[in-house]
Amino acid sequence: MSQAIAFINPKLSTSNVGDYFIEDSVKRLLNYDKEKSIDIDPRKPLNPGDIERINNCDAAVIVGTNLWYRHISKPGRWMISLDELKQIKIPFIPLGVGTTQHRGEENTFQFDNETITLLSEIHSKCNESSARDPRTYETLKKAGISNVKMTGCPTLYRSLQPHWSLNKKVTDDVVITARKGHNKNIKTIINELISHGKNPIIAAQKKNDLYCARNSFPFLKQKVNSLYEFNIAPYQDLVNNAYGAIGWRLHGNMFHLAHGNPTMFFANCSRCLSFSEAFDLPCIYAEDKEIIKKEILIAAVEKFLDANYYDGFKIKYTQYYQEMKNFLDNNNLEHNLK
Repeated sequence: MSQAIAFINPKLSTSNVGDYFIEDSVKRLLNYDKEKSIDIDPRKPLNPGDIERINNCDAAVIVGTNLWYRHISKPGRWMISLDELKQIKIPFIPLGVGTTQHRGEENTFQFDNETITLLSEIHSKCNESSARDPRTYETLKKAGISNVKMTGCPTLYRSLQPHWSLNKKVTDDVVITARKGHNKNIKTIINELISHGKNPIIAAQKKNDLYCARNSFPFLKQKVNSLYEFNIAPYQDLVNNAYGAIGWRLHGNMFHLAHGNPTMFFANCSRCLSFSEAFDLPCIYAEDKEIIKKEILIAAVEKFLDANYYDGFKIKYTQYYQEMKNFLDNNNLEHNLK
């Protein structure tokens, strides 16, 4: 019999389509009872009866995303209190959760005391937690959390395949995972893709990302199409039919990478950077509004279109796929990994 899971699910009130990718991936990985399982929003106060509903399940799983802030207890971040956590009697398991750290914070980022107390209570309720990237893993360890494993994000393993292979399709459609704050850099990428005969498509994850499509490039002869929906289906269509993804959105790129599409990561913080370093992938770092040299952007596009830099990634993928599988087994979660 499949398990009843209480999904502690930030997607329920998200403003970022990437949380849809994470939720869909987690639910692909886990073998769970769809009728008996429930979804609870950790970014809003619990409703009366929610703790009882959670305790009627076999386990609670925190559905990834960026939740571990310096100060976690804040509306829109995390609203399940310490007292409420103490009333939860089933395993409470973080799956692929991450932090965000910016340039210069490698040695200064730390959780405040209230956050450490709350994180300690969460981790006391699981055999092991899953960190999305090495920076998150190291920060939790420094905070005194010992039962944490670096697994990568569940989105990366949504194909369920234990080994990764490149799927280099013959198509002109190329996805740009845009981020407002990098409009000038995106302009250069678009021009370079067009010069190679490609058809750029901006796949936005937040409303402001559309600024890159609507206002920034009136001089382009070729119209730049865009997508922004709180619906995973059209993004899956792009994964199925486009060449791959280049840009700033970690989970938008990872969605493509999981299914073998070429990707090129840019980073404005530790999310993409730490992931790329862990998985032996190229990544260009620039904070928001920082202009990247044109020759660097052109070289990145050419490297992306060549797609000959995955030897190291293949090894890392297999290694961390096994870490994710071990993590699920260690927490007695039924799953579909092979």
